[in-house]
Amino acid sequence: MTTDRIGSDAVRFLVAGGLNTALTSAVYFAGLTVLSSGISYTIAWLVGLAFVMVFYPDRVFPGGRTGFADRLAVGGSVAAVFVAGLASLHFLERVLQSRAAAFFATLAITTMLNFLVSRWILRRQY
Repeated sequence: MTTDRIGSDAVRFLVAGGLNTALTSAVYFAGLTVLSSGISYTIAWLVGLAFVMVFYPDRVFPGGRTGFADRLAVGGSVAAVFVAGLASLHFLERVLQSRAAAFFATLAITTMLNFLVSRWILRRQY
């Protein structure tokens, strides 16, 4: 793996993450017009998860693995990182004594973890 490929993967990952954030935010706020916040959040999160499973193998890590099992593995890893992020958020809130600092630290941690694990799953050799 060259650093050029890692860098281009990272740029595509960040762009796709921005698109995913915009999409899930739109779904969340649209849902709030007729649903509770919890249901809206759940639907938005599931839409985001589907986006990752459909979009990332072909567009973010092109030339990598694109099989159904690989897509499920990426979805599972994103779900696992979400749970790890919740744990990190609660831990960092206590340690840092700042919700904002804990949020941004958790965002950095989960973004890096999602990139590394997704890349490993989709770029590993057959």
